[in-house]
Amino acid sequence: MSRVVAVVVTWRRERELDRLLTSLEKSSVPLHGCVVMDHAGTVTEEAARRSYPVRILQDMSNPGPGAGWANGTRIAQEVFGKTDVWYLDDDVVIPPDTLGILIREKQGAAAICPLLEDAGGKLWGFPEPVSKADRKKIREAQTPADALRLLGPGAHPFCWATGACLLVESAAINEAGMHRKDFWMLGEDLEFSMRLAAGGRGVFTCLAAVPHLPPEPADEAGAKRSDYRKFCSLLQNLSYLSFHSPHSAHMWRYLPGNYRRFFRSHGMKASAVRDAAACFYHGALRGHPAGHESGVALRERIARRELGR
Repeated sequence: MSRVVAVVVTWRRERELDRLLTSLEKSSVPLHGCVVMDHAGTVTEEAARRSYPVRILQDMSNPGPGAGWANGTRIAQEVFGKTDVWYLDDDVVIPPDTLGILIREKQGAAAICPLLEDAGGKLWGFPEPVSKADRKKIREAQTPADALRLLGPGAHPFCWATGACLLVESAAINEAGMHRKDFWMLGEDLEFSMRLAAGGRGVFTCLAAVPHLPPEPADEAGAKRSDYRKFCSLLQNLSYLSFHSPHSAHMWRYLPGNYRRFFRSHGMKASAVRDAAACFYHGALRGHPAGHESGVALRERIARRELGR
């Protein structure tokens, strides 16, 4: 049986983190340990104490999920030795049989992930299948049960996947490398999964579905501003991946749709058009992910505009 250490990156989500760590205690396959990268400095060892060993590391510089997962992986290897790594978002809730299913269905692949569902049991997210037929089928599915019926059980190769729940073999991490730190946020998980999936070594299963339950924003206006900055980061990172990643497959085909979604969410104001153009210019033409100084400058410009400066 594989030894598995979970790595979680969190920022000001003590309630969601507690919910996640508690759900992991109920796993039918016990965890070997857990590393929590706390980027807000608010998680205490006492609050994170569980039936499995938990190591808390704080980094108040908040370098982003990619840096957090890379740093957490290094700590996991130092503290727990040679183990598989289970990358988890802090706002997922893990059903008890999930890890057992992932280990069983992985069958020698480098990485495996489940489907993600929302609070109502609808599909929240899914990997991009390698098979064109499976891409069409999974987009017809409304629920994980639909996806299982349409695609069937077993392991299905993916081109890329989100990092919300991704189990990766130790050897694969050593071979492919860890998460990149220059994406800031939103996209670093896709790039990591692309490297793992190269050569058909990344798979997903429809036999497991994990609830992804982000918290409701307390401040709608603040959440809208935060979403705008994050969306710009996503656009710059996706633009970079579409034109500069050797493993991006057909991601460029989805790039126009993400820009349309940005404008539907935030309007066609002149400032939004300029920011979107900057994301494409820096990502696609200059080859800069959002963690590059060009992305930092863009977010600083957005922040000054929000403050009326």
